Amino acid sequence: MRLSLMMSALAGAICVSATAAEWPGHRFVEASFLSFEEKLGGDRYDYSGFGLKGSFLINQHLFIAGEYSRVEDTVRFSDGYDNYRLYNRAIGLGVITPVAANTVLDLAGYFGNYRLQDKVVDGTFIELHNDKYDYYKVEGTLRSMISPQVELYGRLSYEYLDESDIVNKSQYTQAVGLHYFLSRNLSFLAEFERGDFLGGTYTQGRLGARFSF
Repeated sequence: MRLSLMMSALAGAICVSATAAEWPGHRFVEASFLSFEEKLGGDRYDYSGFGLKGSFLINQHLFIAGEYSRVEDTVRFSDGYDNYRLYNRAIGLGVITPVAANTVLDLAGYFGNYRLQDKVVDGTFIELHNDKYDYYKVEGTLRSMISPQVELYGRLSYEYLDESDIVNKSQYTQAVGLHYFLSRNLSFLAEFERGDFLGGTYTQGRLGARFSF
């Protein structure tokens, strides 16, 4: 009887471990359309652009991940335009923690930076400003396959801005989203995110596609 219980527990542990290793969300490349809204003081700024993400399993418990995004807005006037771009890029390492047969918790740490570029063209006059802000980020993502086709997830993140000229160096974000799998390899995604951003706040919507391998 005791041997039977031990074998059952071992089989369950192997099953959960295999779930983490085979989870479609841990090996992927992804592209998405971004709609980004920033609020700073009483002003609001709307941007649009694209994002890229990728993740690769090192073993059944560890993964390496990277992300890149660019959003921009252009204001045109009689003799030129003002183009404002925001770039974000980061790379990190994470650990997979199985919670249940269909649920995992990803804990990851990232190093990245934001780059803000403002280009003003007025006739023959061109002015370009660049600012860069480095950050460290830790985040937790709880993901659950509620059906063979649908994965729901929630994410909490904390960022520390490594910049001396920023007064409030702590930024917090929250996100919820879903993946709908057409097959094991191809899925569509929708996500809503909000949080702090360089002294203000932001909201972001994301629609895209993911290829898992």
